[in-house]
Amino acid sequence: MKKLLKDPDKYYQPKKRPSGHDISSRFGKDNGGAIPSNLLQIPNSESNSQYLQGCKLIGAKRHPARFPAKLPEFFIRFLTDPNDLVVDIFAGSNTTGAVAEKEGRSWLAFENNLDYLATSSFRFLPSSTKADTLNQIYQCINSRETVSLAEYIPQPSLFAPRTAHPVP
Repeated sequence: MKKLLKDPDKYYQPKKRPSGHDISSRFGKDNGGAIPSNLLQIPNSESNSQYLQGCKLIGAKRHPARFPAKLPEFFIRFLTDPNDLVVDIFAGSNTTGAVAEKEGRSWLAFENNLDYLATSSFRFLPSSTKADTLNQIYQCINSRETVSLAEYIPQPSLFAPRTAHPVP
């Protein structure tokens, strides 16, 4: 494409295709973007993520077909805008949901296996979450109880905690 943009006349002559599709001189126009290649080189080297640590802490089974966060990140950034909705109908360990949230998108995730659904919650909790809390969340989700993870995530504060000696 770079060669075509540099010298369109050398590489392509506008004409009507046998299918009837008209490829005009606009085909060689530089729109300032790039079409991604058909091969994404993303290593799958996750070995100590929050998700894996949580599974290990409580002895839960890890999803066997996890993929690196860079994969859904590429497509989420490429195909959606902030505040768009991302849907994953085979969530597994919910890598896509975690990335969507990090990228400022709303998301829906569907997973048939309750164990995978329960352990996917570890992706959204602070890494400092204790094993007993992780286990409690895991057990509740596996029992089909509703769990609000917001209760376990520290919220930012505008003010520092009160001290014995207020600042004048």
